[in-house]
Amino acid sequence: MRPQIQKIPLSEQSSFMADRFYTPYFETPWHYHPEYEVVLILKGWGKRFIGNHVADYEEGDLCFIGSNLPHLYKKDESETVGGSLVIHFREDFLGKDFASIPEMQKIKLLFERASMGVQVNGKSKSVISQVMNEMTELKGMDRLVSLLQLLNVLADVEEYDLLSSPEITGQNSEDSDRLNRVFDYVIKNFRENIEVNDVARLANMSYSGFCRYFKNRTKKNFTHFVNEMRVGYACRRLIESDLSVDSIGYESGFNNKTNFMEQFRKIVKCTPYKFKKKMQLNNGTAN
Repeated sequence: MRPQIQKIPLSEQSSFMADRFYTPYFETPWHYHPEYEVVLILKGWGKRFIGNHVADYEEGDLCFIGSNLPHLYKKDESETVGGSLVIHFREDFLGKDFASIPEMQKIKLLFERASMGVQVNGKSKSVISQVMNEMTELKGMDRLVSLLQLLNVLADVEEYDLLSSPEITGQNSEDSDRLNRVFDYVIKNFRENIEVNDVARLANMSYSGFCRYFKNRTKKNFTHFVNEMRVGYACRRLIESDLSVDSIGYESGFNNKTNFMEQFRKIVKCTPYKFKKKMQLNNGTAN
């Protein structure tokens, strides 16, 4: 299942889209598009795939997905109606240079985080949900101002999780360069054995200092981040290939079956066998 590019239909009366969708299925396949996307789940539950990240979603789940970041929402109960409120907009929805003005700097940082996918947690969800619901009833300038308000609130959120393989999230060039070196190393080598000491040296930091730094910048423990990379890759391989579960585990960087099973259950909340079977049934490819 390769990601497909999707064209977002925009009204001639609006520079962005905001609408509610209720359906027995989330028919949109594994896809990507240049627009940024804010997704609020109104009803239903299932699995969401954002980049190399996979997790459960439920009512109230709120994510901000960056430009061209592949994603897929898969309902668990196809016979029940699911609902979502979705907003799509391009970075230049107010003009080519709008994102470069000084007042937009914190929004630019928000867009950088969105390249990894952002799950919003905590009290901010209720505020953002209210803004999103009200936006669908507005028109013209009121609707546009509401989107700017939404971005402002999202930029100030402190309780969030970064989901997929990160790119640049540094607040200055030195920080960005350090994170890029780490991310590039992990992305290139996650299927091999990765020693934290080696990565700490790459970042010119001590072992303990690097662990604190990485957790602070990405909201993730480094070892868990690597395991998420491996499990995310394994999920894609389970969807896309006909290889055995054991073979995919080794291919994904796990040195033994027991560790693969343990980490997969911890992150995906089911075994690789159940995951593969469920995806085959959902895609109509089971024997």
